[in-house]
Amino acid sequence: MLCAAIATYLIKFCYSPAAFRFSDELEHWRTTVNLLGSHHLFGVNYLLPVSPGYPGLEEVTAALVSLTGMSLFAAGLIVAGLAHVLFTAALYLLFRLVSHSPRIALAACAIYATNPHYQVFDAIYGYQTLALAFFGLALVAALGIAGKATGPDRARWWALAIALTAATVVTHHVTSYMLAVAFFLLAAVGASRKRGAVRAATLAAVTAGLVAAWAGLVATGTVSYLTPAVHSFTDGLAGAFSGHTAAGGEATPSGPLIDQVAGYAATILIMIGLPFGWWRIWRTRRSDTWALALGVAACAYYLLALLRVTAPDGSELAGRALTFVYVPVSYTLAMALTGLRRGKLPVVAAGAVILVAGGIASGWPPYWERLPGSYVVDGFESGITPEGVAAAAWAGETLGPGQRIAADYTNYLLLGSYGDQNPVGDLDPLYCGAIWNPVDAALASQQQIGYLFVDLRMSEQKSVTGGYFTEPAPACSSPIPRQQLTKFDTVPGFNRIYDSGNIVIYAVPGDGYAP
Repeated sequence: MLCAAIATYLIKFCYSPAAFRFSDELEHWRTTVNLLGSHHLFGVNYLLPVSPGYPGLEEVTAALVSLTGMSLFAAGLIVAGLAHVLFTAALYLLFRLVSHSPRIALAACAIYATNPHYQVFDAIYGYQTLALAFFGLALVAALGIAGKATGPDRARWWALAIALTAATVVTHHVTSYMLAVAFFLLAAVGASRKRGAVRAATLAAVTAGLVAAWAGLVATGTVSYLTPAVHSFTDGLAGAFSGHTAAGGEATPSGPLIDQVAGYAATILIMIGLPFGWWRIWRTRRSDTWALALGVAACAYYLLALLRVTAPDGSELAGRALTFVYVPVSYTLAMALTGLRRGKLPVVAAGAVILVAGGIASGWPPYWERLPGSYVVDGFESGITPEGVAAAAWAGETLGPGQRIAADYTNYLLLGSYGDQNPVGDLDPLYCGAIWNPVDAALASQQQIGYLFVDLRMSEQKSVTGGYFTEPAPACSSPIPRQQLTKFDTVPGFNRIYDSGNIVIYAVPGDGYAP
């Protein structure tokens, strides 16, 4: 199973073998660069403001860079790769201890590897990648507490569980929340059976306390950062139960028809398989609190299936949540396999093909970014080109760090990472009007914009993500008419300081210049 984890990480490596390209990687690169430059935690990151509040990934990477002298990219690859493999090892150990069967554990891990985000998103240089390793190991430690160890051995399990929980809390917000939910669920199931509830409840209380303390005292911007996602999640669930799609939601996942069919086929297969797994758990493991808790937690898959088609950004929200829900789902489906009679290998093989195809089709990266691929304007890493990287690097070398530069989404990421700038990515009104007017000038002045980054390729391709900027704006047509992107050449006071053909950078007058 560890070989499979390494193989999937190598596939992720093929997407960006020479430098960080994924948007999340660029955001965390900026936090790490700030940490290495200032030697202080909790700096400012305009790309991902919440990132400095959860510096576990950046601390480990910066330490490796400082000790070895290797590049940040190389150190990031090592940290993310080891975390990915360690998480897989922790899952195997967890499933092995719960099931008392290496075959079930291997089957559960293989099923988990079909999780839509396992291959790429959960292996990138991002804070969740490292937090997942801590998450898995914390569950293993909690299982050790629930075991037969006594005296000093149990004390060591307690110390290890609390240390790993604390490491999860300071590394990634959502992962720490899911760890608290897991402990609360174990406590609830244990209470219903009058077995092991106190220990699980204690772990849940410790985790919740650490989460609240960290968010209240250190990562104070967490609530405002997660509020939009929470609203989208709750609106989607409300729409699912009321029979109405939430505003902005889509009835079907985006992408080619074959992708949609594969995604739905995998979803239906899992929904059919889970009840058989519950039956096997109840028949053979109903005296085991952990097995029952995993079976109960697998019920969340049905809610996520509804969320996917009812909430705004439902596919993304469901995909992110599946990282955690697939843990109990994988165990439950592996238990379902134990009920199959001999000679059912073709059925298992067909199911495996459906799960793998569905995971790829409905996972991340989306269809337009898969290898081999081509340039897609503002299409996440498929929108990153040497020309854009060179422009961002030029800005860092020539303009100096920390400049306020307006830009579209992809170049916003490049400027904030390769260029060491403080870019602004949601000023689409500056680009989408036929003329530069007093309102635009006032907005530029209010946001203290010193430079305007214009990618003319926004006039050549339609947006595949809903917009060209950090927040899609309906005022912008797609593609944007070229005359709207070149209007700055005729505005008095604007100075063209960089031109690579597709990319132009203008110096904006200090007052934004209101004609």
